[in-house]
Amino acid sequence: MIEVKIPKEIRTYKEKLFFGLNLRQTICAALAIVINVPLYIFVRPIIGNDLASWLIIITAVPLFLIGFFQYNGMPFEQFILCILRFQLLTPQKRKYKTENLFAILMEAHQKKVELEKKQRTSIFYKWGRRLRKKKKLEKYLDQKTVKG
Repeated sequence: MIEVKIPKEIRTYKEKLFFGLNLRQTICAALAIVINVPLYIFVRPIIGNDLASWLIIITAVPLFLIGFFQYNGMPFEQFILCILRFQLLTPQKRKYKTENLFAILMEAHQKKVELEKKQRTSIFYKWGRRLRKKKKLEKYLDQKTVKG
């Protein structure tokens, strides 16, 4: 009986093209070979075997990382951008700041109370209060005389 392996997550499926490599890996491996083989052939007589091999490694590693490296479903370019953004663009120490609603309301209430105190001490407030008391007393007396 023939068995076919079905991936659990369809979005992570990559079609295999050549030697079990997907398209991205195949292109990056081919680029590394196309660049590094002639580089080694032409540079080896000039700088020697040891330095030429280190030069080949240094030029091949970025291409292989681009093709083969994946972290949490991110390709190498996205991963490097995330690391750079996290390390360079965002602050390392974050301040925890809360808004205490009770303190804000109490401060507003205190301001209101202080304003009312200032108004009560003003002469115009006192005159208006006397006038309101006088009108209230007259109204009460008028009601009392109408009933009585």
